[in-house]
Order: sequence, then C-alpha cells, then structure tokens
Amino acid sequence: MTTNSKSNRPFNFVVFTLGIIGDGGQLSDTLTGTGRAFATARGYNYTGKRKEEQTKPSMFFDVKAFAFDENVTALVEQVADLSKGGKVTVKGRLGYRSWVSQNGIKKDKLEIIASSVEPFDPKDANAKPSSFVMLTLKAIKDGGAVDFTSTGKARGKVSAMLSTGRDASGNYREPLWLDVVNVAQDDQITPVIDAIGRLQKGDYFTVKGSLSVDEWTDKDGNQRRSYSVWANSIEPFSWGDADEQGVIENEPELEGEPA
Repeated sequence: MTTNSKSNRPFNFVVFTLGIIGDGGQLSDTLTGTGRAFATARGYNYTGKRKEEQTKPSMFFDVKAFAFDENVTALVEQVADLSKGGKVTVKGRLGYRSWVSQNGIKKDKLEIIASSVEPFDPKDANAKPSSFVMLTLKAIKDGGAVDFTSTGKARGKVSAMLSTGRDASGNYREPLWLDVVNVAQDDQITPVIDAIGRLQKGDYFTVKGSLSVDEWTDKDGNQRRSYSVWANSIEPFSWGDADEQGVIENEPELEGEPA
C-alpha cells in the first residue's frame, strides 16, 4: 500500500462538474419518508470536450439535496433552481440505485447527495471540470491483478464494492460494483499498481481518483454499463471501532425514497 490511513471512518466524497439537463431542478411538493424537504436535478458529467473528443461515455447523475426537516434550506432551494443548460460543480456523497424494470431488465442510476453546489463558468480559463472521488471500498476478489497493456504499460486492476447506505425501510441497498485501475506510463510497476496487486478479497481501502463508465450491448441486445475508478492513490483502511456498515466521514446519511 502507499500510505497508512489515519482514519477509521470510511470516506465517500465526490466532486463532479455537471451540465444540467431535462427540466432542470425541482422542489418536491412531498417530503421524504423521514419528513424532510428535498429537491432533485439531473445532470451529466461535463468535461469541457466535444462528444467526439471524449474517450468515455458521459455519466448521468441525479443531484439531490435534503433539508434537516420540512423547512426548505438554502441548499435545497439552490438545487431546485438549477436550470437546463447550466453548469455547476457539485460536492457531496456518491449514491447508487438499481431496480428491475417491468420487462425484467436491470436498470441503475448514480446519485450525488449534495453538500454544496457552485456555478461553473466554462469560459474561465482557470476553471477545470472535475470527476474526483475519494471512496472507501471493499475488494471482492482474491487479489488485485497486475499485468501489461497491449502497448507494454504496467497495469493494476481490482474489483471492489462501495456501500451505498440504507433505503427508507432501513434495508441496505445494493452496493455499487466497480473496478479500480491504474496504468503506468511504461512497463515499470508504480506504487499504486503495487498497492492494487497486494489487495486481497475482503480488504478495505480508500482510493482517490476519477470515476468513469463503460457501456456495451450484451448478447440479448440490452444496454449494459460498468464503472471504474482510475486511481491516483490507495491507502489501506482499518475499521477500528467504527461501524463496518457505512459510517461516512463528514457526509450526511443517504436518504430513502420520498414518502
């Protein structure tokens, strides 16, 4: 591993620059199952590149903001006021929902439970769009794989899962399954690749990097997607006295479905 984690509280913190789509944001006229006001908006990860320049498909997110009670907060109002075509940088917690449609096809979506929303100006030369994540994950394989790309670059890869909290009934949601990847500039194994290679099934670790998505069509013609974190650093994680089921450092609890 690269360094030792000083915290026994898992991390779930993301910073994404989004382009708002659809009808923009909206303030719900109902409350959550726990009686809190909330607002939602829909956006895609804005990279500043034209579609033909992007090497990965766009990721889409539901941005959600929750009040402490039935009273609308400034953050909830801010998300409700987001308009189609606007660009914002959202900080918060990564969420994930999955379900099976009426025709039996599995669907899923990513969420950001917002802690702040700031305008993003694409014309500002100093403004850089973000897809940063800092997540505490659990390795789900018997060890990370280290190999080489077709161009001879060293590569590390491990499959992992992110706990995504509870639903309104108190049941744990399906986790987000993803791959953690690092590719070197040449055939030399970097400290991050070495850290990935040392991971064993059941190990917890905190990764910093950027999130991306891959899409493909399966043999039945259904659209599929998978998610990856391109890792910049990895630290081992120890629970200590923390609750293994998902205490999140400096972030609010994931809310359940609205009432």
